[in-house]
Amino acid sequence: MILLIDSYDSFTNNLAHLIKNVTKKRVVIIHNDSFSPDEYESFFQQVKSHFEYIVIGPGPGHPALAKDVGIISWVINRIKKAGFENAIPILGICLGFQSLCYEYGNKVERLKEIKHGQIFKIHPVDKSELFSDTIPFDSVRYHSLYVDSRNLTKDIVPLAYCYESSSDRESKILMAMRIKELPLYGVQYHPESICSENGENLILNFTKMASKYNEEYRRNTTTKITDKVEGDFTWLETRAIHENGLISNGYAQSFDCNLVFENIKISQAITPIDICDYFFHKDKETNFVLLNSASYPGEWSIIGFPIKGESLVIGHSVDDMNHITISKYKTGKIEKRPVDGHEGMWKYVASEMRRKYIPRNVLKLKVEKRYHTREIPFFGGFMGLISYEEGQHIKYEKLKSFCNGNTPDLKLIYIERFLIYDHITKDWFLVSLNKGTQEWVSEMRQDLNNVTPIDLQEIASSVKDFVREEDTNKIKFELPLQDIYQKQFEKCQEYLHSGDSYELCLTTQSKIYLPSYIESWDIYKVLTLHKNPSPFSCFMDFDDCCLISSSPERFLSCKEEGFQKVVQLRPIKGTVKNTPEIDFSKATEILKTPKEMGENLMIVDLIRHDLYQFTEDVKVTQLMAVEEYKTVFQLVSVIQGVLAENKKFHGIDILHKSLPPGSMTGAPKRRSVQLLQDIEDAQNNVTAGGRRGIYSGVVGYWSVTDDSDWSVIIRSVFHYKDDLENSRDLSLWRIGAGGAITVLSDCLDEWDEMNLKLTSALQAFN
Repeated sequence: MILLIDSYDSFTNNLAHLIKNVTKKRVVIIHNDSFSPDEYESFFQQVKSHFEYIVIGPGPGHPALAKDVGIISWVINRIKKAGFENAIPILGICLGFQSLCYEYGNKVERLKEIKHGQIFKIHPVDKSELFSDTIPFDSVRYHSLYVDSRNLTKDIVPLAYCYESSSDRESKILMAMRIKELPLYGVQYHPESICSENGENLILNFTKMASKYNEEYRRNTTTKITDKVEGDFTWLETRAIHENGLISNGYAQSFDCNLVFENIKISQAITPIDICDYFFHKDKETNFVLLNSASYPGEWSIIGFPIKGESLVIGHSVDDMNHITISKYKTGKIEKRPVDGHEGMWKYVASEMRRKYIPRNVLKLKVEKRYHTREIPFFGGFMGLISYEEGQHIKYEKLKSFCNGNTPDLKLIYIERFLIYDHITKDWFLVSLNKGTQEWVSEMRQDLNNVTPIDLQEIASSVKDFVREEDTNKIKFELPLQDIYQKQFEKCQEYLHSGDSYELCLTTQSKIYLPSYIESWDIYKVLTLHKNPSPFSCFMDFDDCCLISSSPERFLSCKEEGFQKVVQLRPIKGTVKNTPEIDFSKATEILKTPKEMGENLMIVDLIRHDLYQFTEDVKVTQLMAVEEYKTVFQLVSVIQGVLAENKKFHGIDILHKSLPPGSMTGAPKRRSVQLLQDIEDAQNNVTAGGRRGIYSGVVGYWSVTDDSDWSVIIRSVFHYKDDLENSRDLSLWRIGAGGAITVLSDCLDEWDEMNLKLTSALQAFN
């Protein structure tokens, strides 16, 4: 077995996968604070007995700070004290490398030119045990700190360098070393990154060296070094990091299925918005929820029709962590049920779906008897939204509510009746899982015959057009202030330079006060039909909140392909305005720069880490490709994972552990989320403990077949119906916007990019 000490980094699982893939051995991961000081010696004795070597992984912070390194400092000094013949081999990566150098008397200081997500040539200085030859290779650097190679102590043997400039061979940075009298090695670069070369060779060479050392000096313990967990190892095993699925007993097997599935003929001139608009005017209210793929790469639109007094609605707020709310659609009656904290909420939602699960092959057989269609992604299930604060690593004690009561953070409605539109084949399907459906089906057929296309000439081009003349002076905008943004930008830069983060997604929030009689559906039509059609737009109007999204970014999809569950994430980092002066070629030139590519690469590596918690089968199928949208060009990557057939994990497990979306936090995620919460709390128009609310969360569906698709809530507007700042006559709508800050960022450029993204939604109100 191999022990990996994690310092709460967002690339640790990538490193663990690399080690497992090369050595074919089990890797046990512990956090650097998993043990208290009085347990350190017992921990060390178990490591000596059961592990071939230790890998000290990367992480945020400085090796001199106990809060950043935990047990790492003690372990290095304990091995130093034990001496060469009683040591345990160590390989340090990034922070692990710096910790080894620091504990042997070397200064760890800030780089003049910080490198986060940048590819550099690594130059080995000789054919050492760590490198097979002296041929330079590319690898990715993620570090703000460095070890000054000009003043190394006598204990450090340099093994590799990189050069900050090809024209200045003196500007070399130490990239690899070993401790002269002990089997302790380290590298500053990240061998596990998707863009790093020679990572497998590094692990292979170190493993050979460790095996040689163990054979010669640890013969009394090598008989215990095994992948089998036994004996006194149980104590350490309880501190190791384990992931458990939310649906521990598998899905229920009752499969109560009342499927009605009809391919209905509707004029190709009719769109999902036309149908929703028809029902809005017919019912005089919004009795539907809409996920609408209004542009590439979206392929499906879903119109869900909740049943009054019957459809289940689940709600949760982190303001009341230990309760979920249960109601029936539009009854006004809400029941509170206890749950065991944040994890308890997720388990409750999972248990609800476990009871409602229907295997895809059961439904597929019913469909394929009559229709030859593409795979339908949704057969009924939950549709809804999940806020940023329902994710991991939030400092909940700091949050304040946006509302008079609790801020809605999770809203899911169970949909059994819906229309689904295939944008590829132009087919419409009428679907129901509900008993006694025939009457509804007949009425729906009649209604669909009455739908006509919206006349775009008659649709207002701005929300202002819905405002009565006497109320025009009541509309008020509160937008981000540049001087406050600059102060926040400078705070981000300080944390990036100190080694606490590689990338911080700094966001702002704007406020729009509108007359309360303006219909949310009218806002959606203006935004989607006139301003910003998008692949993942949505309209969700609940009893306590409303979301109107024009998001271009898929967060996570999970779907069955053959006999496998394939998970896909599509992070967007890098944005250029789409104007007549900027064509695809020019946009590519702008986006394919170290700054933009570095932003994207960091999130790709973070997402790989998230997926490796659940599967060893992870691939990057698209790396930093330029995609064109109506208002912007974006740099987009695609990462896929295949879940194991043992069904230990499901899509909800990945959703649960991957929130908030990495593209909206930065990396390492845990430290970045907490830093951003403090930084953003200082905004002029947000005083809720750094709360983002619905913005930066996700919206989508979870089908009864365990397929799901969630998009990131950006380029969106949202409204809380009990917002503290609502009045009798005015409703407050919020818009979030932001962007990744790296050491290569320019404050003015980032300010302009944030405003460009803000405009995507704000333009509906101008």
